[in-house]
Amino acid sequence: MVETMQCLQIEEWGGNLHLADRPIPKAGDGEVLLEVEATSVGLTVSNVVNGDLGSSPDDLPRIPGHEIIGRVRETGAGVSHPEAGALVGSYFYLNCGYCSACRRGNESLCENLDGFVGVDTDGGFAEYVRLPAGNLLELPERLDPVAATVVPDALATPYHVADQRANVAPGDEVLVLGAAGDVGIHLVQVAQYFGGEVTAVDRGEDGLERCRELGAKRTVDTARQTLSAALDGDAGFDSVVDFTGSMELLAEATELLGPRGRLVNLTTFPGQTFDVSPRAQVFRETEVVGSRYCSKHEFARSAELVAEGTIEPVVSEVVEMDETGRLLERIRAGDIVGRAAMVPE
Repeated sequence: MVETMQCLQIEEWGGNLHLADRPIPKAGDGEVLLEVEATSVGLTVSNVVNGDLGSSPDDLPRIPGHEIIGRVRETGAGVSHPEAGALVGSYFYLNCGYCSACRRGNESLCENLDGFVGVDTDGGFAEYVRLPAGNLLELPERLDPVAATVVPDALATPYHVADQRANVAPGDEVLVLGAAGDVGIHLVQVAQYFGGEVTAVDRGEDGLERCRELGAKRTVDTARQTLSAALDGDAGFDSVVDFTGSMELLAEATELLGPRGRLVNLTTFPGQTFDVSPRAQVFRETEVVGSRYCSKHEFARSAELVAEGTIEPVVSEVVEMDETGRLLERIRAGDIVGRAAMVPE
């Protein structure tokens, strides 16, 4: 029996991905061994490699990759679910499962958070990965593994945004900043699922054309004109959702909120701030809120939406392990529409 596996690991935070051979891990108590079928590659992985979600030298070398789709090959002591052979996806946060936040279904706000898959434990840029059983959710068998890589984050995060943070309702006008990116392009669809009409904002016509194909009512290319000029003073958005972290765009967007409009932030770049006028907020009763990942229920619901054909997974590039580093460079350069994925050789 083969006892080693190929993987991609980082040997320093902020460094490059390196091919390596490692022993195939064994499932311990409460753990599951997966044979990886596909792992998503997106900007969050770039942030992980850079050390933005954790940078302890004690965690090196580390195998990144948190949006993992695989088959259960081995279960450790005390694991009754998922069973061997099941198709599963990985939940990003290493949550405890028993604190008050977890019991309420707010696992991303876990009071005893133990870190992240691919940061504080090895992830899915490998042929096999060992994870806590509680971090695995069973998926419909009819899901294509590559398409399913969008579910754990790129789709489940927008589902949480639309349902819980932006509170998108039928007829709402929704402005999406960074709409052609890996998470934004799925919000374009999810906002419509909840009844919203979407204005998609990004740089470059290729991505915006894809947004139009997916139902965006209007698009704005900020490589050609400013957001304010493009909308020509057209305010009144019920929600604005930002995936860019551009303080200039956020400042413009706050002026475009209608009465009781809500600005939802998802980026976490350190040191970035912008001004919000309390006077304007009071007169229009607007809100500025943050949104953090998703719940396990929202993860499961996202998988159902893909399985039933309601949401189209946007996976524009699929590469083998040795091409993943170059793919990450293209993602950082904004050269990919939607998500990308890695499949083991």
